[in-house]
Amino acid sequence: MICFSRLSSTIMVASLVLVACGGGGEAQPTQPPLATSPPSNATSPPAAGGYQGGSVTGGGTISGTITFSGTAPEPETVAVDKDPEVCGESKEIVKVVTDASGGLANAVVHITDIATGKPLDTLGTEFVVDQNGCEYIPPVVVVPVGSAVTVLNSDGILHNIHTTPFDNPPLNKAQPATQPELMSDPFTVPEFIPVGCDVHKWMNATIVVTENPYASVSGADGSFSLSDVPAGTYTVEVWHQELGTQTMTVTVEAGGIATADAEFN
Repeated sequence: MICFSRLSSTIMVASLVLVACGGGGEAQPTQPPLATSPPSNATSPPAAGGYQGGSVTGGGTISGTITFSGTAPEPETVAVDKDPEVCGESKEIVKVVTDASGGLANAVVHITDIATGKPLDTLGTEFVVDQNGCEYIPPVVVVPVGSAVTVLNSDGILHNIHTTPFDNPPLNKAQPATQPELMSDPFTVPEFIPVGCDVHKWMNATIVVTENPYASVSGADGSFSLSDVPAGTYTVEVWHQELGTQTMTVTVEAGGIATADAEFN
């Protein structure tokens, strides 16, 4: 189960557009979303009862674009009161990042109810968050259960990374310039974990601990892709820290491509 940890954000809920296509490219009837909900400290599990990874034969792909068509919150300008020589005199906090066509970056797309599929380590084996320019890069990182996160300090100044999970061990450590990297404990429970810096209060990120490898963060253009999905019908959730969550039902045919587009407004 992925559970949301404490998040503080303005809630905007959106509509969802879904089109599912089989391997032959024939469009299926549009399916309505199962549910749309605001940001929460609890969300649906990615794989009830545990996930088993292995080989996938005839897997398909779920791909699409996450967009935002509403009026984005105005960026917040924060005066820098620590380390302006590195952080600058002020920081602009942009909570909803889009490209010119409305593609929404930094949304997490994941299958919530898949029990078997490709190995968990297809997500990777090393997971890094850097503190660079007094910002966390990337602002959202997906990590499989059993793995840890390496935190870099490219700024060469004192940071204090502070996570606030519900179910995993918290990380609350000073990271001076003499310590260019540190590592968290391995994560054991799926959840969304807020990350902050006790020295620079505007810094924030999210670590997404997932029980299955079918999770992706939308790119700068809002696109995402989940590959090697066994044929079947699944619940796909889209989460954004500021805009909330949407869920949809997606059917994947063997060797096919299911297109799942979500729109927030």
